[in-house]
Amino acid sequence: MDRNRRLVNYSLLALTGTGVYYTVGTMFQSLEPPKKALLDAATYIDTTALPLNEIAYFSWQKKPLFILKKDATLTLDKKRDIKIGDYYYTVMVGICTHLGCVPKYNASLKRFICPCHNGQFDYNGNALASPVTKPLVIPPFKVHDEMIIVGEVGEAYLQLMEASKA
Repeated sequence: MDRNRRLVNYSLLALTGTGVYYTVGTMFQSLEPPKKALLDAATYIDTTALPLNEIAYFSWQKKPLFILKKDATLTLDKKRDIKIGDYYYTVMVGICTHLGCVPKYNASLKRFICPCHNGQFDYNGNALASPVTKPLVIPPFKVHDEMIIVGEVGEAYLQLMEASKA
């Protein structure tokens, strides 16, 4: 094979290899979740800034999130509460387990009341009145120092799930 033809062949081979490399790389990058989805995957909540014995509202993955920071004056629920420092916290997704509406918190009754069918939950998220039969869902979370990271599974979440089965 003459020298010029060999040079053209090697150049085409290098060009093809480069194209395959970038095509495969782009294909694998498209399999990863987008950066915006990763940012929305977790909600970081500083527990030191939460009001005591009041519901705090957040969102996690475009769902309402209710967090109650409480002391010993409110009834504790061992199956739904986690202790961080001196206080207990109840973390729950604010979507009614009956039809998926967003229950509103009535502070005077200390209950969540669903506007769709008047289903009621106590401040711990337990179902009180029909038609709801299941408690508000506890999202996966992780505790890191004074921070609750909703969206990541941690030891405290696994302990709550184990306690709820008992």
